[in-house]
Amino acid sequence: MIFDRPLTAEERRVSLRRIALFSLVNGVSYVCVGETIMVLAAVRLGCPDAVTAAIGTMLYVGFAMLPLGRFLAARWGAAKSSAGAWIARNGFALLIAAALVWARGRPMLASAMVLVGAFGFYGCRAAAVVLQGPLYGEAATAEGRSRALGLFNALFYVGMAAGLAGVLAAMTRAEETAALVGIVCVGSAFGTWSSWFLGRAHESATLRDGARKPVRADLREVASDRTFRRHVAACCCLNLALMLVQPASVIILKRGYGATDLQAMLYTMPFVVGSGVGSWLTGPMGRRWGPRKEMLGGFLALLGICAFWALLPDGSVAGAGLAMAALWTGGYFALGFARSVVETAIMHYYLSAMEPRLRISAGIVLYTAMGVLAGLVGVALTALLMGRVSAGGATDVPGPRALAAYRTFFLGVLVLLAPLVALVWRVIPLPEEVRAKIRHHHAPH
Repeated sequence: MIFDRPLTAEERRVSLRRIALFSLVNGVSYVCVGETIMVLAAVRLGCPDAVTAAIGTMLYVGFAMLPLGRFLAARWGAAKSSAGAWIARNGFALLIAAALVWARGRPMLASAMVLVGAFGFYGCRAAAVVLQGPLYGEAATAEGRSRALGLFNALFYVGMAAGLAGVLAAMTRAEETAALVGIVCVGSAFGTWSSWFLGRAHESATLRDGARKPVRADLREVASDRTFRRHVAACCCLNLALMLVQPASVIILKRGYGATDLQAMLYTMPFVVGSGVGSWLTGPMGRRWGPRKEMLGGFLALLGICAFWALLPDGSVAGAGLAMAALWTGGYFALGFARSVVETAIMHYYLSAMEPRLRISAGIVLYTAMGVLAGLVGVALTALLMGRVSAGGATDVPGPRALAAYRTFFLGVLVLLAPLVALVWRVIPLPEEVRAKIRHHHAPH
């Protein structure tokens, strides 16, 4: 509901509960309809490699629909617009399930359905996500924002853990195509259900009225803000680090240490647990150190994970002892922890630094920079580095030769990312009055 006044304490509490439920249910959905399932479906349908690879880029191509979020919010407010875009997102996911049923044996039709489904899925997601941050900012006061954002993320990963357990059970007990169809349909249903909670969050008219103003004036004001410019530069560095480190951490396990698909999915669990723990701890961490230091700490942790994979000894998943299994588990836990800290700190700083009336426009700039600029650079660097380390078939067979190649990749990433610490360091500390509110230890009102 939209109020022509600031929200009361009770209205903020109601919104916090509804957003928390949205986060929990959406976590279940994401495991079932996200990129991993789309790729598995494309492989099952016999889509060309180019189509399968293009699925990963759709996350960034979809950011072209960010302005749609502002357009919708100007008419219906952030909550209803975000919920509507979320329903459409899950509707597009059903195209993947439809392709598995009706396009088998017809690669051209299957490819078209998969690409349209992936673009619509990520495009509608972008239109919704650019509104969700400002909506969270409405629900949580400055004093409780760090705790609230950490709670939302933690519940999302709790949902992911529950969804992952269901996905693993389905993949081990049902025929592969039938399992994928069922997983996508269940995920879409949970995603649509989650939008019901999101659409019922309260907000003031500030977001709607801000979205109605001429966008050029807002963008000029946002671009002239030195604090925001430095934040955007740091966020691009953080997103680039995640893009280079996280997928490669899965690849080295599969193609270096020889993990099966099921074993790789099992090692997703410590990543999810680490993400949940990191999200839960971002509340006290944010109050003590603030989002700027959290971003810096998360970036340094990602550099440490590069060094971890570069120094890990040879071995194989099939013949691994307890010590190696513990190392892999710890590595994925640390990766999940670092990712959740980075994601929460980015949102926390952005909401604390920007005025409510500018949050939607600022979000468009922030997510466009992170998604398009950092995304394209990340894709190019990954292709370049992976192409060089895999030259001559070095990674064709798991074993010492493949592991040496992937260690070279992580060392290269470490060398590329290390100088970017300076850009994350240059993020301007929040004003003292804002930091004083963040350090306040009471729960959000």
